[in-house]
Amino acid sequence: MRMAEEKKVRTLEQIQDEIRSYLGEIEYLRSQIGVIDATIADLRTVDATLAYIKDKGKGKPIYIPLGSGIAIKGKIENPDDVIMDVGAGILVGATVDEARENIEKRINALMNLRLALLRKIEEDTRKVNELLKELQEMQPEKKE
Repeated sequence: MRMAEEKKVRTLEQIQDEIRSYLGEIEYLRSQIGVIDATIADLRTVDATLAYIKDKGKGKPIYIPLGSGIAIKGKIENPDDVIMDVGAGILVGATVDEARENIEKRINALMNLRLALLRKIEEDTRKVNELLKELQEMQPEKKE
């Protein structure tokens, strides 16, 4: 009988560890979704700014950020001539429309990743619920 009790305790501990593991993963995935949401918001801001500059930017004075909260005054001469990062620090010239198209592709890729993470959270939540049910079934029944 003692062997069966030890096996039961070990199994309970294993289930509890598995639950903790899933809950940790769910929390991590939620934090990643937060990062993705912030990135999407930034990209949408850039997209709106590009649309505004293309429409009303020619000849407008602007402040160009240099870093560390310092900016220099400039003037938009050709609002349809932008430089964009295509990865690995490589910059290429593009039109505003090309840059906006690139932004839209990035947003779509991030939305797909976000959806995949949400599905993984749902899957992990189902597993946690199954484990909790199994854990509950292993508990000795209370006598009334």
